[in-house]
This record gives sequence, structure tokens and C-alpha cells, in this order.
Amino acid sequence: MKTGTFFIGLIGFSVFAAEIGPPVQTAPYPLSALVRAIHWHWDTYQIAATGSDLWPLTWGPDDSLYAAWGDGGGFGGSDSDCRVSLGFAKIEGDPQHFRGINLNGGKNPLHPASFPKKGKTDGILFAGESLYATINLQDGTWPNVNHVLAWSLDKGATWTKADWLFPGGKGHFEPAKFLNFGKAYAGVPARLSGYIYLFGPAFDDTPTGRGKSLYLARAPSDKIRGPRALEFFSGIDSAGKPSWQPAFEFAKPAFTDVNGVSPGAVTYDPGLNRYLLSCFHTGPGQLGIFDAAQPWGPWTTVGYYENWGEMTRTGEGLSCEFPSKWISPDGLTLWCVFSVYGEGAKKGIKAHDKFNLVKVSLRLN
Repeated sequence: MKTGTFFIGLIGFSVFAAEIGPPVQTAPYPLSALVRAIHWHWDTYQIAATGSDLWPLTWGPDDSLYAAWGDGGGFGGSDSDCRVSLGFAKIEGDPQHFRGINLNGGKNPLHPASFPKKGKTDGILFAGESLYATINLQDGTWPNVNHVLAWSLDKGATWTKADWLFPGGKGHFEPAKFLNFGKAYAGVPARLSGYIYLFGPAFDDTPTGRGKSLYLARAPSDKIRGPRALEFFSGIDSAGKPSWQPAFEFAKPAFTDVNGVSPGAVTYDPGLNRYLLSCFHTGPGQLGIFDAAQPWGPWTTVGYYENWGEMTRTGEGLSCEFPSKWISPDGLTLWCVFSVYGEGAKKGIKAHDKFNLVKVSLRLN
């Protein structure tokens, strides 16, 4: 396959063959002044865990990556073989030679499934010795579903759910992706220290139920398990500092794409001292990559695609993350783990419903 990216105006096109169909969408932010180009090394593309999707990741204290999947058997399983609603795994080794081990649920797990029939997660985070996950309880009809914070103190073997909920329904915050930093949450810049950060959309009446904006919440690291610890980014004050409010009704978007948003994912790249945000605007080929000096923006566009991986618009772009462990010291070489679903995802690189891994490099201005 051919690789690479070029830009026309504010729209980034893959050098894969152009898709015939509706006009491409315009990127929501101006081009990055720092990152000149992003290159996807499709010759490094690897797959695993066919039949399992989602795949959020975090860097654990034992130097392993920890991951979660939905609706499958995890590593070594399939869509039907040892299928669970939600499972957890760890990944050992480097990206060229990794080994996935099912910790909780799935094929030959080290521990039985905590969420065998119901439950999904878009985001996980290791902070110290605690592994956190945002759990969609699947207790209603989307988007009228409740979410709960859960944590594991034994590296994913068993889980405890909070006794309070993130309520579902129109206008409510959907807790999705944690902001990831270094190993076990090390390397948080001083300006953000002492807090755990969480991104997510707001439920609405659009076909995806997720609208066009992502919001940012935070909680003190030692109080995140409590019911009233969360506060929401509510804009920049007159001194140029972020403002935080305890009620979501006062929240301001941290990121907006008029073409739509998925749960998104944000990772701190210490080599560049920048935050990288990846977000599908709808289908598996409709991916945007953005950068900013702060996790609330302002954002600029690194890449914006309508036919990424030749996977078109049909289906869903679920998740795209750059694991902190696999970012080079200079911040220019990364590895992307992504999950896509549907008819479009079965085309091009054929990434439908599996663990997908590809090397990425950035070129600076």
C-alpha cells in the first residue's frame, strides 16, 4: 500500500485512491504550525484479537500496557469464542513483538470476567497502583444508559464499581477517555498535577447520540472515587487561566468538530510538549488528528481524512490512541492502536472488529 499525507487548504487527504461520494468535510481547525505532516507506515500494520473492538489503553506500573475490549474473546479468542461483553488484557513487549494476555474474561484468561454479559468501556487509566475504567452499564436504550466509574487494585483481576452514576440521556456528560500521561500517570506537567482528567461528549439527538463537541472534566487524584469530586472546564478567564465549575451545565467544549465527534482520545507527547487528540467524525475512514499546547486547546490540525486506510464513511470509527509507552523520546515516532467497525472498515486495510496497530511518524515545520 502507499502511505503518507498531503494537504489542500484545511483538508488532509490520504494518498490512497480517492473515494467517490459526497464532498469531503473541512477540518474544524487551522493547520498545525508545529507538525508539518503525519505519515502512516502501513507496511508495519499488524492485527490481533479478531472479533474484539474498542481497545483503550494505559501504561501500567509494571511497564506493561493495559487494554480493554468489547464483545469478543480478546487475544486468541474471536467474536464467538469465549466472548464477553467487556474484558481486560495486558500487552507485553515492544510494538514490533508484542504479546497480549487476557487478564479478565476472554480466551484462557488469568481471571474470570467481571462483565460477561453487559458493560463497555471507552477509557482506562493507571494512576499509581489503581486501574480505572469508565463503564457503560448498558442498562437502557442508547443514549439513555448510565455510566459508572470502576477501579481495580489488583491490575485488572477484580473490579469495584462506585455507588454513584453518570446519568444517561440528552444533555448529560458521557465519561469516555482519560487523559493519559506516562508510566502509571507519571510525567504530568506541573500546571495539571494533582488531578485526573476525563474527556467525553454530551448525549444528544444526533444519529450517533454524541453531538459535535468533547468536554473536559477533572477530579483530585485522591478523591476521584467520590460522587462530587468532578468539575468541568468552563472556559478561559480574564487572566488566561482555565476555569472549572462543578456542574456540567456550565461546561464549555474543549474541542468541537461540526462534522461530528466520537469519544476521542488525548495523549500527552512529552517530546513535543504537546497534546495529541484523535477523533473520528463519523465513519472508519473519517479521522482527525489535532495538537495543542493545553488539553483544552486551542487545537490545530495535523491530519484530517475522509478515506483513511481506504475505509470510507460507512460504519463507525470507534477509537484511535497513541499509547504513551510507545512514543519515542523526541516525540516524533508513535504507534497507533485503533478500532473500527462496519462495512467501510471491511474495505481498504480491512481493519473491521479487531486490535489494529500501525507505526506513525511526525515531521515538524
